[in-house]
Amino acid sequence: MKSRSRLRTFGNQLKQFRLPFIIFILFWIAGIITFLIIETDKNFLVILLKSICVKPIEANETLNSLYQFIWPLLFELLILTFILTTLQEFYGYNPVLSSRKLSSRKSNHTVVLGCNHLGKRVVEYLRENNQPYSVVEIDIGKVEDLINFHQPVVVGDYTDIDIVKLAAVEKCKEVICVTSDLRRALIAAVKVRELNSTCDLYMRVFNDHFREYLTSEPWNAFTFSLSKWTMNSVVKWSEKITKDDSIIVLGNDSIVVRMVDYFGTHLQSDVYLIDPKIDAEVYNDVQSVHPFEERVQFVENLEERCDMSKISQMYICWNTEELFSDAIILTVAVKKKYPHIELFVRMFDEELAEIAKTIDATTFSTSAFAFDLLQNKVKTTSGIYPKTRKTSYTRRNITKKKKVIKIKKTSD
Repeated sequence: MKSRSRLRTFGNQLKQFRLPFIIFILFWIAGIITFLIIETDKNFLVILLKSICVKPIEANETLNSLYQFIWPLLFELLILTFILTTLQEFYGYNPVLSSRKLSSRKSNHTVVLGCNHLGKRVVEYLRENNQPYSVVEIDIGKVEDLINFHQPVVVGDYTDIDIVKLAAVEKCKEVICVTSDLRRALIAAVKVRELNSTCDLYMRVFNDHFREYLTSEPWNAFTFSLSKWTMNSVVKWSEKITKDDSIIVLGNDSIVVRMVDYFGTHLQSDVYLIDPKIDAEVYNDVQSVHPFEERVQFVENLEERCDMSKISQMYICWNTEELFSDAIILTVAVKKKYPHIELFVRMFDEELAEIAKTIDATTFSTSAFAFDLLQNKVKTTSGIYPKTRKTSYTRRNITKKKKVIKIKKTSD
């Protein structure tokens, strides 16, 4: 196995140095041809030796002197560089390669496909509880810290079966796929089952039809939707909402889709959906939904689109940490000017929820709540199964209007 691996590495190095080798060989051939033309009295063996600077050349020969200077220089630079680079590949320290080797040596472990917010929580729990695992992630930036700490990580696309093999899927006890991309999730399920038909498979899937499909043979997967779990909380928060109330929803992902459908179709309330990435045409036939393809930064942006005095609730569902500061600033401004509006802000770090105490807003983290629920759904043999049947993340009690309410941390 090691011999084949080293042969592949050597072959890759040859491919990398293909152009320099071609240039060097062409220069050598050109030198041989030139000497054959200008030195007709010499036989081919002498010319060949002269072309590799083995036979001494005559003095005061400009062409010979120039060739004798250039050929050894090219030869030494090319061969020495090639040898040193190849040795570096074989024996040098490469953190990405080292992490991949660690991953390939695992057995009876948990394989995590994807390292988004939920994936990070899964990995964090596995690390803290000394559970064997490996991670597959295409974006090296998301796993850079894990690689630097010498953790079992495979950088690559888990829709590629060769990449999945590197995570030792054929020897694992379970696979947890956390991607929100349905296409990639389905392909990943196929690759996993090609390598391991018996391991437990946990799949994050938004679409109800595909969830039902993946639970059947040959997938036998446990499927879950973070946004569906989150909606259980949203429904409770909106128990008093009627069709006479208006709602603002900021964002564009699966939880937003469910919110808009619930408020606009089920409750028939006016919903103002605002985000630069939404497709407004999708809601043309839903009179209660008012979509705007733009970005919101200030209260004035909201006031231009809706009557804020009629708004009962506002959900800020931006799904990137980069927009956290914008969410806080907007929340403070809205609460100060329109204190009657109930505000719900999505946050990915539980520590940041402390800030909500000072601005009288309810926070929810889809990944934290989803991981909490997922732990209570997995088999007892799972790497993320809690030591007791209690949730691993303590649900934080947030004080709101001098009342203590239980905030569910949720995800999709």
